[in-house]
Amino acid sequence: MTPKKRSSPNKKKHWSRPHFVSAMRSIPARCFYVIAMGTLVILVLFLAAILPQRYDLRVGNISHTTITASKDVVDEISTSLQREEAARHVEPSYVFKENVVPEVLQNLRSILIQAGAVQQYGYRLTEQQRITNPDTLYSFSDTELLYAHSLLTHINLADHQLITLLRATDQQMAGLNENITSVVTNTLNTTIREGYVNESIQYMQQIIGYQTDIALLQNLVIPTLRKVIQPNMVIDQEATAKLQEDARAAVEPVIYKQGQNIVRARERVTANQLEMLRSLGLLDDDNVDMAMYLGGVMLVLAAILSLVTIISLFSPALLRSPKELSIVMLILCVSLAAYMLGQLAHIYMGPALLGAMMLTSLLGVPAGVAAGVSLSILVSALIAGGDSTYGTEMANLLFTTLISSFIAVKMIQHKPYRQQVLLCGLVTAFSNLAIIHVIGFMTSTSIQDVFISALWSAGGAVIASILCVGLDPIIESAFHLPTPSKLLELSNPNHPLLRRLLLEASGTYHHSIIVANLSEAAAEVIGANPLLARASAYFHDIGKLKRPLYFKENQLGENPHEYANPYVSAAIVTAHTRDGLIMAQQNHLPTEIQNVIVEHHGDTPVMFFYHKALQQASGQPVDIAEFRYDGKRPHTKESAIVMLADTIEAAVRSMPDPTPQGIEEFIERLVQGKLEDGQLSDAPITLSDIDKICNAFSKVLNGVFHDRIEYPTISLESPVSQPSIRMAEAQNPPESSAEAEA
Repeated sequence: MTPKKRSSPNKKKHWSRPHFVSAMRSIPARCFYVIAMGTLVILVLFLAAILPQRYDLRVGNISHTTITASKDVVDEISTSLQREEAARHVEPSYVFKENVVPEVLQNLRSILIQAGAVQQYGYRLTEQQRITNPDTLYSFSDTELLYAHSLLTHINLADHQLITLLRATDQQMAGLNENITSVVTNTLNTTIREGYVNESIQYMQQIIGYQTDIALLQNLVIPTLRKVIQPNMVIDQEATAKLQEDARAAVEPVIYKQGQNIVRARERVTANQLEMLRSLGLLDDDNVDMAMYLGGVMLVLAAILSLVTIISLFSPALLRSPKELSIVMLILCVSLAAYMLGQLAHIYMGPALLGAMMLTSLLGVPAGVAAGVSLSILVSALIAGGDSTYGTEMANLLFTTLISSFIAVKMIQHKPYRQQVLLCGLVTAFSNLAIIHVIGFMTSTSIQDVFISALWSAGGAVIASILCVGLDPIIESAFHLPTPSKLLELSNPNHPLLRRLLLEASGTYHHSIIVANLSEAAAEVIGANPLLARASAYFHDIGKLKRPLYFKENQLGENPHEYANPYVSAAIVTAHTRDGLIMAQQNHLPTEIQNVIVEHHGDTPVMFFYHKALQQASGQPVDIAEFRYDGKRPHTKESAIVMLADTIEAAVRSMPDPTPQGIEEFIERLVQGKLEDGQLSDAPITLSDIDKICNAFSKVLNGVFHDRIEYPTISLESPVSQPSIRMAEAQNPPESSAEAEA
């Protein structure tokens, strides 16, 4: 058995690379590149607009300008000080400590026993002197003091304190023991809180002092109390820490609101002010307010997502056109840049409506609405990096841009002419006036300020309409867009191509006029673009200018096809779509019209020459593909309409008796033939649309082929007047007279 060949890794890579390159160059990929590049440009513009001014300041410097907060900022230093102050004032939480009383009393007894031993030692040393010389104080030697110190193991006393104890009498020591034991016991039966031991000692010292020698009180009682007294209520560290944390949390942070002055001009900069400036990214150092830039990035992405979502819902074909997407992103960038420039004069002065106006007139309603929503998000958030109060201005900009954009789209969608655009500017100016006044009445007490802001906003709307009138022709010329004004310009009979068609191929010119009337009527009834259908019909046969006499409508004498090979004749006839495309490209006609020129015959065969070839073939097979047009089948409503109108006009012209019923039946038969041949399979039209198209064609053709009045022969009695009347009839035959046309 022959082993199978293993596929080479290199070969697999060789085959995958072209597919990858093809995918990267595909139309969806190019559309993605356009959106990504436009988003990047918008992001750069937006971040540049919200970039705050930075200052070179240090603590103690004098600021030469007043610096305000670009957004709400917390004074961390002042807040921290206030929170720590609140924590310090928290009352500790205490817990009872077991076995404190026995321990304190035991320690007290031990000290008192040792103190009694020292007192007895001193009493023995001074006993002889008290007998012999009672008025003289005994002077203790260092050795005696050292021995006395050795007797005190639970407490340390200084020499002068120890001497006081050595000189005490038995009565003094007995009273001291009783008093101190009683007071300590009674005090321990209450509460001694941690942190308040000194207060308790002072209290006990006062009570003991009433019945105790002052020297013993100061030199023995106080050191003893300080040595033995312990709190029986100790601080619960965890509970206290929790209380302190709650106290800190209860302190509201010190916040400087957006637009509030942080540093005033000619004032020294403090540490907390400098820290706030640093957190806002307003200092000329390496610190950057990343939160603000992250928010800007997310907001731009939200605006672009809104744009793409609206377009995908209402005009998905636009998302598959790199050229139209380029126009959308370009106008968005231009509109945002224009708004940023207008904002330098006043926050409401920017022409925020420019994008909605331009895209409505250039690409239609979905693009205009999407631009209006996207720009309303962007321009209303631009003030986030500024020095003004955020809430009211954001609401004003959001509502004025959004509502006025919808008004502008509604006004321009059917009449995108200069006068209408300027009128739209005035209407949206009054709309902005009303919106800002309504919001201002609810949020501001200064009607004068509201009125001034409204005037600036109205001025921005007027400027947007003026810019739209000036920029629209530039965009439509640069991208060869079939805007209504451009289509009206192309429909002018003085256009060079139409002028040539009239002079060099007059039959084709008149045929195109009727096809244009048919196409416009049909486009209106099915919701297509009537102006595009008419202009496309005017230019659909301009390729016949290359060989006008090879087409029947331009022939006055013999037909050159009678002596030509049917294959040659078919090649000449079918070439007029390719020739027309070349002429359209040379004359910079819009792409949509170029598509109609290529598609208006689809790939239908030229049956006359195919039949002639069959007759000359003597039974040999003839490939019908050699007699088909090499164009694409219509993929738009306008292309399908022009195809049907072109076929029907030429066919109805050859009818011997074009009655209304005959025209209607003939149209249905021709359209049915196109359907059966699959020429309308790629066009976005329904069977209902086709019925409406047929009815529109019938109305137009019935008007073209209406009945004429048959004029009778009139015999006049005056021999003088008869020649003059006959001469007038010769100069103005009945078929072309105004009365006959009526």
